[in-house]
Amino acid sequence: MSSLFERMMALNTRGPFRAERVDANSALKGGKHPVLPNPQPNAVLGTPLAGANDPVWDGRALDEIVLGMGCFWGAERMFWDVDGVVGTSVGYAGGWTQNPTYREVCTGRTGHAEVVRVVFDPEVVSVEEILKIDFENHNPTQGDRQGNDVGSQYRSAVYTSSPEQQKRAEAAVAAWKQRFVDAGPGEVTTEVSELATTGDGHYYLAEDEHQQYLHKNPGGYCNHGPNGVSCPVGVI
Repeated sequence: MSSLFERMMALNTRGPFRAERVDANSALKGGKHPVLPNPQPNAVLGTPLAGANDPVWDGRALDEIVLGMGCFWGAERMFWDVDGVVGTSVGYAGGWTQNPTYREVCTGRTGHAEVVRVVFDPEVVSVEEILKIDFENHNPTQGDRQGNDVGSQYRSAVYTSSPEQQKRAEAAVAAWKQRFVDAGPGEVTTEVSELATTGDGHYYLAEDEHQQYLHKNPGGYCNHGPNGVSCPVGVI
């Protein structure tokens, strides 16, 4: 959780805010066991919370991408009604702490961001179309915050699942950057990297109470929605 001083600094800073970052040596060590050892099916989609390569998908040719858009409650909701998306879950990635808890991530001492993992059928929806939803529904120019949510855990991030997907994600973000400058928000600060090369290279499921949070709590907190910038995919 960001300190009061950090929040005041961030909310009075023009442009992106950068919080203190930890490295592998200074990060919290974490736990020996996952915080969600026996995940239940997605409460909205009815599908597993597993990654695209998990055997539970019975060999289906699926892909996945991990996205940081600030608080993961609202981020996950963006993808439930997308044709071709077969699974979503929320968790932590991009940092160093093993099996982190929500409380640990909120300290800013894990290096992780709050993220949503989107599992999708690439024959139905492209990675560029997934990223379009991402970039049109949060502010990717704010550094280590998203609106009033301050801390490195709220940073904008794209963690890809393969070198090919990485190239496509980089091309998409490069094509949209000037649109954010022209529209007023400023320079895009989104961290775009292959998950396998970032932090400890792992995606960790968050606790059950955070999974599909806004389905379970319809009146819950959400700061996601259209940002007014169009990110077309046909010109990439």
